[in-house]
Amino acid sequence: MNRKLFIAAIVIGVLALVGELCGLTLPTISWLFSNGPWFGWISSAILILGGMAGMLWLPRDIHWTPVTLQRFRRFRSIGRGWWSLRILLALVLVALLDQALVGRRALFVRCDGQNYFPAFVKQRHQAKEFGLPGEQEVSYRELRDVLGKSGRGYALLPPVPWDPVLDSDTKQSITLEQRNGKWFQAGAKEPYSGRARRFYADAPEAKHTDLRLRKGLADGEWLGYARNGALAVSASYKAGTKERVKWTGEMPEAEFEKAATTPLQVTIYPPIPPMWRAGHYLGTDSKGWDVLAQIFGGWQVNLKAIVLYLLITYGLGVVIGSLMGFLGGIFDLGMQRVIEIIEELPFLYIVMILVSIVTIAEMNLPILLGAICLFSWTGLTYQLRALAYKEKERDYISAARLQGASTWRILTRYLVPNMLSTVVTNVPFSVAGIISSLTALSFLGFGLPETYASWGWLFDDGMNHLSALWISISMFVAMVCVLLLVTFVGEALREAFDPKKFTTYQ
Repeated sequence: MNRKLFIAAIVIGVLALVGELCGLTLPTISWLFSNGPWFGWISSAILILGGMAGMLWLPRDIHWTPVTLQRFRRFRSIGRGWWSLRILLALVLVALLDQALVGRRALFVRCDGQNYFPAFVKQRHQAKEFGLPGEQEVSYRELRDVLGKSGRGYALLPPVPWDPVLDSDTKQSITLEQRNGKWFQAGAKEPYSGRARRFYADAPEAKHTDLRLRKGLADGEWLGYARNGALAVSASYKAGTKERVKWTGEMPEAEFEKAATTPLQVTIYPPIPPMWRAGHYLGTDSKGWDVLAQIFGGWQVNLKAIVLYLLITYGLGVVIGSLMGFLGGIFDLGMQRVIEIIEELPFLYIVMILVSIVTIAEMNLPILLGAICLFSWTGLTYQLRALAYKEKERDYISAARLQGASTWRILTRYLVPNMLSTVVTNVPFSVAGIISSLTALSFLGFGLPETYASWGWLFDDGMNHLSALWISISMFVAMVCVLLLVTFVGEALREAFDPKKFTTYQ
């Protein structure tokens, strides 16, 4: 197992470097360079060198003790925790697909006999490369429609064709349908009330009529426009009956009435409710950003934070806690004083000061995680310190010392593996804690900027727009489901590794 992990680390580091040098954006792997070149080069080097060092100096496989294997079997027998773990792993695999599932750039474009892979390269194609006006990056959603109508090719977009952030949908149109003389939205049981418009069929941006509907019937002001945008006719309706009409002379009456128009449409501005036709399966927020894309992007950010958080927090906690208990003396006393000072610092105030110095616009995930990890490793350290004091007095540690084992070997081969249950049972609850912390900080305005997909920003937008229930409900359901799955895994691990429940003392 160790060998496979080391090889995977080397492969990921090499792919990240190759992708950066070749201008590729590989799903998930390219994230190493998303926080800047220095972070990408350093993290790739650590992965490669760490994998090589592990293959050279660490054992190829983990030799689990019979007690540990029995605990794993007990965990698998707890159905709630085992299935929750499998669902979480499936969600992780989905998140690793990255832009192949969620993103505005096409996965593949076939245009005029040329093939393009926009989602997987750093190069940004201009609209004029595909025969569209402008030098800005092409809108692949628009390009898909243009290629489909012209027959010049096709574009394959991700299932959710929207970026998690900075990709706004300014408006959407819903075509009304007439039933029994009244106008309804598709699938609606109640007649529509509100503004509705028609446009010229040969000029979709030119408005033809603008009227108000009440309970599915024209009621109130009714306006008609010429092709140049000037008012051609005004009328007044009452419960579907025309009461007056006045022509301005901007357009002949016969020409206006015979003009080909689009069906009666309703224009919806953000927040837009769920619309499958537009790819907004959970609607948009008040900025026009797709809710499902933001939930997906927020889940990816949480996974990145979880990996860094566990590596830093548990790395410091395990190493320092084990050394405090194993070495004792001055080192133990000194580290206790350091931990007491850190625990007395007010976490939220420190984060507020950090945000005021860095500014919310310049805040990024490594900086914010650094602040969180500064306060998170101390609790685990005390637990491992107490266990190390107890374990170092056991016979197997004394036997290792008599055989001349070094401190490093005793710690890595004997002491830490026998404290595995404490580490393993704490991990799920730490995962739930970091997810909640990131969400809460963003909700309060002291977390990541809006350039990061954050569940906290989505919660805040839902609270500020309570009429758009799909925002709050979608985010609430997603977060509750994830935290429940993590909690079920944690409870199952704690039950499986509980020595009081599955151990017989003699």
